[in-house]
Amino acid sequence: VDAALMLGPDAVTVLVLVGGIFLLALVASFVPLISIELALIVSAAAGTSIGLLLAMIAVAAAGQMIGKSCYFLGGRTAFQLCECREHPGSRGIGARLLSFVTRKARKPRVAAATVFFSASTGLPPFALVSALAGGWRIRLSSFFVVGFAGKSARFAGVLLVPGALALVHA
Repeated sequence: VDAALMLGPDAVTVLVLVGGIFLLALVASFVPLISIELALIVSAAAGTSIGLLLAMIAVAAAGQMIGKSCYFLGGRTAFQLCECREHPGSRGIGARLLSFVTRKARKPRVAAATVFFSASTGLPPFALVSALAGGWRIRLSSFFVVGFAGKSARFAGVLLVPGALALVHA
């Protein structure tokens, strides 16, 4: 017996919608021209429940953070290689960037606040902050949790605030 038939047509529709949002968020984390926010708004316009909206927010944030973790790991590797190749007294752009990253690495709260702010607002671009965070010596798990919280806040604002305002003005 097919498992999809056992769930029922509504459950399959929800599963496809939530899975599609996850995959789109994952792709959007690498391709900045794809707007996961727009996809969430269009999905929410179909008149879904609050539970489904929360599920879409969570899977969109998870998809984005899985992708941005690749930027994080790439940044960590790049800065480790840069540290190995740096020569004393070098003043090129690589040396200045390494100096900036090293200064921020000494302040984990500043690094975490920067990750959260960027994830929730998009300023500075989260892809850039993700790569820099790799050099800030914060743990991947900390980056993922703080970034997930920021992305969730962003997506909740995009989806839930307009609906709440519509209820107030109704």
